[in-house]
Amino acid sequence: MKIPSKLFIGILITTLLSSCSSKKVVYFQDIDKIDMKNLTAYHNYEPKIKKDDMIGIIVSAPDKEVVAPYNNDPMVYMVDIDGYIAFPVLGKIKVEGLTLRELSNWLTDTISKDVKNPIVNASFMNYKVTILGEVRTPGTYVMPSEKTTILQALGMAGDLTLGGKRDDVLLIREIDGNYKHIRIDLRKSDILSSPYFHLCQNDVIYVAPTSSRTFSGSSQSTIIPLVASSLGLVISMAVLIFN
Repeated sequence: MKIPSKLFIGILITTLLSSCSSKKVVYFQDIDKIDMKNLTAYHNYEPKIKKDDMIGIIVSAPDKEVVAPYNNDPMVYMVDIDGYIAFPVLGKIKVEGLTLRELSNWLTDTISKDVKNPIVNASFMNYKVTILGEVRTPGTYVMPSEKTTILQALGMAGDLTLGGKRDDVLLIREIDGNYKHIRIDLRKSDILSSPYFHLCQNDVIYVAPTSSRTFSGSSQSTIIPLVASSLGLVISMAVLIFN
């Protein structure tokens, strides 16, 4: 059966409206152009200790009595305004700017002068990220790992709503005592190799609303693709009926 030309045009309009709406919410639209083998950011990333961080440190060894003086109760240390922690036996230690691995290695080397085969485990106790705006469940989240990515964090918040801007996600981060803001386009795959792909403790993510969301409110933004499709279908039927 031959489709009338005007009906075909109407169907085409419907398809174009729907595809335009869908394209705005698709992540990593250029992923096929990226060489995933060259993405080393994930493997090399290690967060650094900052002021006001809470660091958990446990020292163990075959002889538990010998290492007992090196363990506080509780074994959590706050990094002070000058970047130091007060550690048992060793006194004040400058930890700001170190990774957990670097701190553990230094403590191991130092304690091993008096203790045979010590093992030092260090971890962040306040690794939190705040996610606001157009996500399904905004709030402050405790990250399960020190290598948490922005994608994992957004996933914990239930992903972006349809009214959230995928091309303008705002990341606010404290760097050397100053706050810096970075805008991220989740539609592009270059975020995978970005220094902001992994989150730092106390990062803030804000997802701005689209213009239609701002104008129409939350209930309207979720049906924009449906309205676009329905409008195109109505146009198609009207053209067919009144031809």
